[in-house]
Amino acid sequence: MTGMLASVASFEEAKIALKHKVDIIDLKNPRLGVLGQLNEEIISSVVELVNSRIPVSATIGDVKPNDPKLSNRIIKTANLGVDFVKVGLFEKKASNYFIKKIDECSKKNINIIVVLFAENIVDIDLLHLLMSSNIRGIMLDTKSKSNHSLCDIMKYKTLNHFIRLAKSYNLITGLAGSLKIEDIEKLMPLKPDYLGFRGALCAKRERVNIIDDSAVKAIRDILLKKNVINYKNVINEGVIINGTVA
Repeated sequence: MTGMLASVASFEEAKIALKHKVDIIDLKNPRLGVLGQLNEEIISSVVELVNSRIPVSATIGDVKPNDPKLSNRIIKTANLGVDFVKVGLFEKKASNYFIKKIDECSKKNINIIVVLFAENIVDIDLLHLLMSSNIRGIMLDTKSKSNHSLCDIMKYKTLNHFIRLAKSYNLITGLAGSLKIEDIEKLMPLKPDYLGFRGALCAKRERVNIIDDSAVKAIRDILLKKNVINYKNVINEGVIINGTVA
């Protein structure tokens, strides 16, 4: 099953996402960068609103991988009560420093999701070291928030390789990056754990605009429908035993 991650930038937007039963509420400020961080008051208020009904993630901001304050930003964000802390890898390769700090924070029971950017990916197989660290999950996003989505930037077979490799390390997987409603059908067969949306949820598809109730519902409905179809296909291909296919 592929869940819906909705990126929200305010308490009011979080209420809309919660109303439509998205699978993860992701907190970030699109006006402050690709992974811009919201202020602590908003993060705390959304955590209280959600009250553990669904997971909440939050970004630490567009922090460089070798920033000496990397650990502090991760720990400070985690202490606000979110379930996952999203950390961007803004370089082509994870440095020893980056992996060391990620590991140190993970050992403090912080669930870290590392966000990679399609424009930086040279070779998926170079990600083994990062994936074998103590991170909880990994997402693929885009740095450029133009009209080109992840599907336009990265080949389908590369996306498939990314998902398969990440799952071999038992990582939560996510795909995002200016995804459009029509990208859902293309990406669902890859079986990522989550598809992430921001721009497609907003008025006029502008990620800095307020999210639109009807847009959130439309994407949620399509994901639910596709999940049901995929589940029925699995049933037709095998026998369900204790919730799994034999």
